[in-house]
Amino acid sequence: MSQQPQPRAIVYVDGFNFYYGALKGNSDLKWLDYRKLASRLLRGHHVGAVKYFTARVQDRPDDPGLAQRQDVYIRALKEHARAEVHLGQFKHREKNLPLAREHRKGKIKMARVVHTEEKGSDVSLGAHLVRDACHKNMDVALVLSNDSDLQTPVTMAEEEGIVVITVNPHKQTQQPRRLLSGDKRTLSRKLIERCQLPDPVTTRAGKLIHKPKEWKA
Repeated sequence: MSQQPQPRAIVYVDGFNFYYGALKGNSDLKWLDYRKLASRLLRGHHVGAVKYFTARVQDRPDDPGLAQRQDVYIRALKEHARAEVHLGQFKHREKNLPLAREHRKGKIKMARVVHTEEKGSDVSLGAHLVRDACHKNMDVALVLSNDSDLQTPVTMAEEEGIVVITVNPHKQTQQPRRLLSGDKRTLSRKLIERCQLPDPVTTRAGKLIHKPKEWKA
């Protein structure tokens, strides 16, 4: 009796949404292998493309190695997890915002700040999801995000007959607006711990990519 073919899956990772939900403050978890994570979440599926959507960060005065660590991680993710990396960008602009302490007292005291916003990742993720759904490039889409701005492309993919499985990296109390889909998976710290990249990652050219020392326990 012939075996049924495994459902084809494509993985869509909202890099910053996942980071702020599951990785920030947990440096030992940041060397994450999203392909391995997807394989654990989707047992019995064939995991094809892993698409990672993020933006290039810039060094800060209090963290001059920020951009270098991200670059090391992206190279390791491309080499070992065979991930496609799609880059948005950060926009910096000055704006007036109320000071939190004064605002809590019922007063309004404004301050001029540099406001940083990441642009393009969610739009790019949504566009890839809809295009892949329309072209029937997968049977299942695994979306690692809780960004409710992605609701329309998720719904459109489902209307094309694709099973969309979402993974909320945030605790429920952190984000009351949830991304809804017909199926979902849950994360745990233990699962993320088990899905780390090897250290070091060996490239196809035989070079070694080491996990940043700041991310080691």
